Amino acid sequence: MELKGVIFDWDGTLVDSFSACIKATREIFNKFGFDISEEEYREKFSPNWYEIYRRHNIPEKYWKEIDLLWKDYFDYSLVKWREGAIENLTFLRDLNLKIGVVTASTKEDIKREKPYLHPEKYIDEWITWEDSQKPKPDPLPLLKILSKLKLSPLEVIYVGDTPEDIEMGKRVRIITIGIFSPFTPKEKLILSNPNFLFNDLFELLNFWKDLVF
Repeated sequence: MELKGVIFDWDGTLVDSFSACIKATREIFNKFGFDISEEEYREKFSPNWYEIYRRHNIPEKYWKEIDLLWKDYFDYSLVKWREGAIENLTFLRDLNLKIGVVTASTKEDIKREKPYLHPEKYIDEWITWEDSQKPKPDPLPLLKILSKLKLSPLEVIYVGDTPEDIEMGKRVRIITIGIFSPFTPKEKLILSNPNFLFNDLFELLNFWKDLVF
């Protein structure tokens, strides 16, 4: 294949937002009388927020209210680049590769994170929660980012940290890379069977270097 672009998941893959996510989720769920442990949150995590609500047996009548509370309870200043993220993005940029992101975060989430992270330096195109009628693992978000980048599945690699990421990539027949993160138990990501699997972003950086040189 001739690699022309790399598509990343956002939360857990490029940025460390776990502490902000678990903190906000627990505080909001507690308002409705639901308590969750960190272990339970990991076990039932999904890039589809409504699937998270289902897995925690949150009645659907609360979902819209929870969505509205999210912006008030989520501390965007806690979101940081994962170690090695900038190094990966800079390396790929220097190779003149296109870089895209497919995320379950909303446009508002990304807007509020930008002052702390300045992702516009590295990311060419985004598909956020509102941009796709169907969430991961449906292939639609990935097909949409491919269209925006003007690339084919044979010209890109997809990098994510959840089984839904890997399944989405496979459904589009894209080479997939799994990266361990706090959001997903390791055994679950292993069982999703990505083409490549790395412990962290520094291992991923070495993969790009080996691929080029």
